[in-house]
Amino acid sequence: MEGLAPYSVLSGAGDGYVDRGTGSLSVSDDTLVIGIDFGTTNSGAAWATLEDIKEGQVYPVTRWPGCNREEAKAPTELFYEDDKLLWGFEVPNDADPVRWFKLLLLKEEDLDPDTRVSEPLLRARKMLKENGKSETDLIADYLHKLWQHVLAVMAQDRGKTIVDELRFHVVITVPAIWKGYARQGMKKAAKQSGILDHRAAGQTTLSFVPEPEAAALATLSEPGRKVQPNDVFVVCDAGGGTVFVQDLISYRVESIEPLQLAEAVEGTGGLCGGIFVDEVFERLCKSRLGRKWDKLSKAGINEVMKREWENGIKPQFKLQGRSKRYIASIPAEAFVGSSNNDSSREPIIRHGRIQFREEDIEKAFAGVFADINKLVDGQIRKSRQAGMRVSGIILVGGLGCSPRLYEHLKRRYQKDNINLVQSSGIKPRSAICRGAVWKGFLDGIEAPQSLARSMPVAITSTIARASYGITFRADFDENTHLREDKTWDEYELRWKANNQITWFLKKGENVSKKNQVRYSYYEIHKTDFGGVMKVDLQTSEAEQPAPRKTPSVNKLCDIVSILDVPFQALPNWTNDKGESFKKLSYDVEMVPSGATLEFNIYIDGKRQKSKDITITF
Repeated sequence: MEGLAPYSVLSGAGDGYVDRGTGSLSVSDDTLVIGIDFGTTNSGAAWATLEDIKEGQVYPVTRWPGCNREEAKAPTELFYEDDKLLWGFEVPNDADPVRWFKLLLLKEEDLDPDTRVSEPLLRARKMLKENGKSETDLIADYLHKLWQHVLAVMAQDRGKTIVDELRFHVVITVPAIWKGYARQGMKKAAKQSGILDHRAAGQTTLSFVPEPEAAALATLSEPGRKVQPNDVFVVCDAGGGTVFVQDLISYRVESIEPLQLAEAVEGTGGLCGGIFVDEVFERLCKSRLGRKWDKLSKAGINEVMKREWENGIKPQFKLQGRSKRYIASIPAEAFVGSSNNDSSREPIIRHGRIQFREEDIEKAFAGVFADINKLVDGQIRKSRQAGMRVSGIILVGGLGCSPRLYEHLKRRYQKDNINLVQSSGIKPRSAICRGAVWKGFLDGIEAPQSLARSMPVAITSTIARASYGITFRADFDENTHLREDKTWDEYELRWKANNQITWFLKKGENVSKKNQVRYSYYEIHKTDFGGVMKVDLQTSEAEQPAPRKTPSVNKLCDIVSILDVPFQALPNWTNDKGESFKKLSYDVEMVPSGATLEFNIYIDGKRQKSKDITITF
């Protein structure tokens, strides 16, 4: 494994790598950082220069093609028609767009059963087969449209000439529970989309940030936020209409000036697809209208779901009293040949408008609230076990802005004196992409340190969600190793134990408090191996990782690199038979760096160059 400076294990986010690009990740007066929140149901973007950041300003994109009002996000939808590709708000109401294609990056075993068979996901998979596209093709198509629009907005707001002279650093948010192979797919899609295309101002660099971390950076850096040392905040990232991904990370306030946060306990999360908020509401409408619902065209159904529900009832719903009614207007086509009034049962229909009661709408949220309760309770319990008290819950994401979720959690946790915090400002749904911009500057600030100290908030450490190590062969010891691992080495002429693992970092450890670790290994080669070295990085989510390869240990990736040491320059080694071989001795070093891990390799005490490295998940 060659020097891995460009690659960092994001230990607080499950497993995977953050690609910092091949160039230097540093920001200066000629750098513009763009944060992209690519979501399952909606996506957004924000941007800022270093001068903007010094003034506490980050600019979310609020103007979108096909939308005549300001919105913090655009729908994550694609519609292919002949040679045209429509996206976001451009998709017409009578179209049947591809949705939820972000989830195509996940393996089926990493999705819950309900999500696997959900209609939008099945349609997305069908579309791939019919059009010969891959999962990354769909994501790249959407990111390309999003990226071109972001470029146009920045050029319009700041001036094309000025923007063209600035170097770009792009930060894309990913769910904290995503595994490394999914992040690798996002990296591939980002490159394919044109985000990293050559620019005269210099190379565009790319990094990723967990969505809850971005949310914490944005929300706690807002003016007027008051925190105290040792306060613990649970960041609850509740997605949009479906809440597929719930990410929860707890941060403890280490210092006030500057505001520094450290992950308090190991984060949790889940793919929650048992109850889909939007689908429950659609079923409520269909159940009440019966065959009248079947008369609606695709455009009519979309009108109900988007105008009446997505932009009307859902973001405004909260308990106000039993007499409160929530009105959903149904297109006239549903009532052709029949009355548009029906008071025979609840909810009543008057003049083509369903008058839902609070208890009717509450059904749409019940399942998701139960999932969120379990995850938040888990974070609070872990904090208490670690001797810390949770003082606040930060709500972000599409549903995180819901007043109903806010009052639900406030009522549930007010007895524990836990405050509820929602992102403020005119565009609260932009918190995650704004936080991604903050993260881009925090990661890129190398000097002067006074500038880093002037940043309003920083994440100083994370807790490892998994263990990380590499496999090796040890001299067999009957008192230590299993017989099933025993194998004869024909080069060294002795028994070896296969499948042994050196764990560099174990689950639950604080990355910032972990000292750098360095282990020595060697390989015996009979013939020239072409200078190509491969190391398989293993991961385990077990509370106590096994010292050998077991079903609880999974290979995270292969790290393949080309060494700069010629085969003939390696020292000779001779076994007891007098057979001559070449011996490659090397050290693998893990270096904790704030919230990340970096791996380096040394041969004869010299750190190898980080070039020609490929990572395969």
